[in-house]
Amino acid sequence: MTIKDIAKEANVSAGTVDRVIHDRPGVSNRTKAKIQKILDKHNFERNVLASTLAYKRKYTIALLIPYFCSDRDFWYEPNKGAGLAINEIKSYGVVTHRFYFKMQDLESFEKAQAQILALNPDGVVFAAFFYSSSLEFIGALKHRKIPFVLINIDIESQGNLTFIGQDSFQGGKMAGKLLSLNLTKNAQVAILRSRNVNNHNAIDARIKGFMSFFSGSKHLGFSFTEIYFDEFSKEKTAKVLLGELEQNKSIQGIFVPSSMAFHVAEFLEEHNLEEIRLVGFDAHVNNLKYLKTGTIDFLIDQDPMEQGYMGVKLMFEFLLFKKRPRKIYNSAINIVTKENSEFFRSPKAVEGIEV
Repeated sequence: MTIKDIAKEANVSAGTVDRVIHDRPGVSNRTKAKIQKILDKHNFERNVLASTLAYKRKYTIALLIPYFCSDRDFWYEPNKGAGLAINEIKSYGVVTHRFYFKMQDLESFEKAQAQILALNPDGVVFAAFFYSSSLEFIGALKHRKIPFVLINIDIESQGNLTFIGQDSFQGGKMAGKLLSLNLTKNAQVAILRSRNVNNHNAIDARIKGFMSFFSGSKHLGFSFTEIYFDEFSKEKTAKVLLGELEQNKSIQGIFVPSSMAFHVAEFLEEHNLEEIRLVGFDAHVNNLKYLKTGTIDFLIDQDPMEQGYMGVKLMFEFLLFKKRPRKIYNSAINIVTKENSEFFRSPKAVEGIEV
């Protein structure tokens, strides 16, 4: 399928098709929509390599995600997915710079943002962990007319090209349904969250979804308490939970709206409290260990490697193809149990690729 073929089907000139492909002015919205529909139908892609060489244009993409310590951590997977995409697009003259920040450290997040703005890339892919700071960063990107893609954590109506990640509200609602299966009437449930409610927009959405499941008359009698942590670690989790469970021995279930359920599971096993039901997110190695022992009842997984891969790839396609992605690519809401946990090992399908 050539430009001439597209032009013939749309009943316009080849020059008009070329202007639409390269996002140049001079085409009415109606004609542009008609041509784009035909382009999409035939999955038309211009010769990007030839076009890039002809324009002598080099593109840079910046990726901003949290640090990870090993392949046992959640953010290893988005980083690996991004690495696969980076290797695919580098032959087109696209250079991708990766920046990292500490999840509980606003200063490191803002330092990485400043480094990205100093780089002045053509596009940015990032996880919007700190809500207010992310809004300021987005404002700076818009001012410079730098397109951006959000992965894992959505901030609605901010002008991002697309969002790639799980529907956090629905994920939380699913967690509520799963936890309720193992609770008796009038059960008390603990919800674990960070004291810094501004650090992770998706956490708040998951909690809202979780509570929405219990809002109907069918679940009247359940009670809920929120347990706050300065940060999740083995020592701090044990200290907080020991104090809370000493005061409140009626807690039957715990909801962890993040990937840190394994800290809670480790505490429950060490204190012989496995009868307390536990639901969390993300089937990484640390969580799977306790899912297999039955201390974690359910995990909700979201295919994190795909988020990193698609984030970089869609930005690449927008910059070089002028191909605008859909506004949302929702990751699956996968339910992982002890019985199917063998199918959710950390992906190792592509070896020998630098991640």
